[in-house]
Amino acid sequence: MRILLYSDYPALLEALQDESRRYSGLDVIQAHPETELLTLPDFQFMLLAPLGDTTEAGATSCTASQLDTWQEKTSALVELCSLRQAQIILISSDLVFSPDQQNISELDSPSNPSLLAKSLLELESKVAELPKSIILRTAPSLSSSIYGGLAKLVANCKAGEPAEALAYRGLQPLDDLARILLGIILQIDAGAKAWGLYHYAGNEPVSQSELYSTLARYLNLEPQAVKPATTPQQTMSSQHLLDTFGVHPRAWREKLPELLEQLNESAQTS
Repeated sequence: MRILLYSDYPALLEALQDESRRYSGLDVIQAHPETELLTLPDFQFMLLAPLGDTTEAGATSCTASQLDTWQEKTSALVELCSLRQAQIILISSDLVFSPDQQNISELDSPSNPSLLAKSLLELESKVAELPKSIILRTAPSLSSSIYGGLAKLVANCKAGEPAEALAYRGLQPLDDLARILLGIILQIDAGAKAWGLYHYAGNEPVSQSELYSTLARYLNLEPQAVKPATTPQQTMSSQHLLDTFGVHPRAWREKLPELLEQLNESAQTS
């Protein structure tokens, strides 16, 4: 089975390929968004990640204008998947919800008035036109890429820069997202008729201030004072994902030391 990642997100490709080695017969490849659609190789599943590495905690945020080219392109990709009888998974974001929406599930309607949220919802609507499609909204992730958000957070922490007043609905390692995606794909390929909308987020909401404090401990730095949250803790339930596919997020705190070690090794060899 061939899985095509249609995105310019090398860290996710690496995570998917590493996870795929646990199974036989899985081939994960990548196509850059500038690739002509008619030249794409055969595939059974397409993964769309329009936000790329901006979904990582600490990364530079995506803007609505950056998604403009994805609007027309997504319609064409949906048509291509329909013609090829392939299935499509869109990796969306919890950014479709406003910060004041608490304890959200797939039954809650997004009410974020931002242009980015509206653009993401348009992409979701286009993908949903294909009956055999899945939309997976995720909270921010953490990777060991030297170009990723965690690397920037570590650099800021070492420089003593203050944390931003951000609250994450959950955090999860990028390789855990890869595990979840392949788990979904394998069950769909085995006959599970479970298309639709799902949420995936770590079980622990956390502020960037709390994340900085945790990083400081592992980096042997003077910990910054944890700023009290200005809004109630935001959460996004993954229960529907667990009930349907039997998969649930793993704790980011357990993975963080390994990610920091990998990040340090990559920085020394780059």
